[in-house]
Amino acid sequence: MNVENLRESALVRGATETSRPTAWWLAAMLIFGVGVVAVGLVVSVLYGMVLASTPGSLGAQWMEFFTNAGALLALWLWLRFKERRAFASVGFRDSAPLRQFGIGLLIGAGMITLSLLILLATGQYQLAPSPAQALGGTAALLPVVMLLVVWAVQSSTEETLMRGYLLQTAALQLPGWLAILLPGLLFSAVHFATEGILPVAGINIAVFAILASFVALRQGSLWMACGIHTGWNWFQGNVFNVPVSGNAYTTGIVHLRPVDTAPQWLSGGAFGPENSVVVTLVWGVAALVAYRRFRRCGHTAAPQ
Repeated sequence: MNVENLRESALVRGATETSRPTAWWLAAMLIFGVGVVAVGLVVSVLYGMVLASTPGSLGAQWMEFFTNAGALLALWLWLRFKERRAFASVGFRDSAPLRQFGIGLLIGAGMITLSLLILLATGQYQLAPSPAQALGGTAALLPVVMLLVVWAVQSSTEETLMRGYLLQTAALQLPGWLAILLPGLLFSAVHFATEGILPVAGINIAVFAILASFVALRQGSLWMACGIHTGWNWFQGNVFNVPVSGNAYTTGIVHLRPVDTAPQWLSGGAFGPENSVVVTLVWGVAALVAYRRFRRCGHTAAPQ
């Protein structure tokens, strides 16, 4: 499939089901303004009234579940009453969704594991004792398994908004490469607004967006991309307990930390591995593989 003919992908064809299409620029504004900023603020305030949680705690992580569920609800309402199409049309039609998600989960977990092994082998990271007030080791196993649900909703929300709704909407109205780059740039902008992004991290997050875009376009659905995103974040934050886009968590099976002498561009510093050139390499190779698989595929249609 050629990048300039993205409409061949079943992912993009889902957007043609609308009877009242949305302009790509309005879709971008809605995702950033409503799906990210407004919903996040409202749900955070309401949740804080019920359960005050310290940043990074179990309670704070479950707040992310409700925040992202609110964003999905906002998108469902827009699709249902404005565009008049099914929510599944954004990329959730596949004959084997759990299999695709599971494969993606393994890929995402494998990529962060490889990245951290490289950082450990080169002396940039070290195994550290559990911080005070943190939950680690075998005591963290059950909470970490339960947090998979949180990461699945959080990561899938980002994929649904960016690689689902925005990518497919833009692909019908813009040149192919621009339609792919637009969600990537907005994805980086969202992280900049919410986490204070750093230079290497900005490049990395854009590369991941391109990787996820080609995976979704090749598969014709979002299931594998959602799995990759989930596996990466879950293993990063709660299995290895390193910061996820600058956000540190108190629950982790093992605790890895950069050594004091490690340069930030290599270790990622307090932002986490996503600010490391090691991740640039890992995600860059993965994006190249995803692009080559995308180019080799023919008329891509996810089974109904």
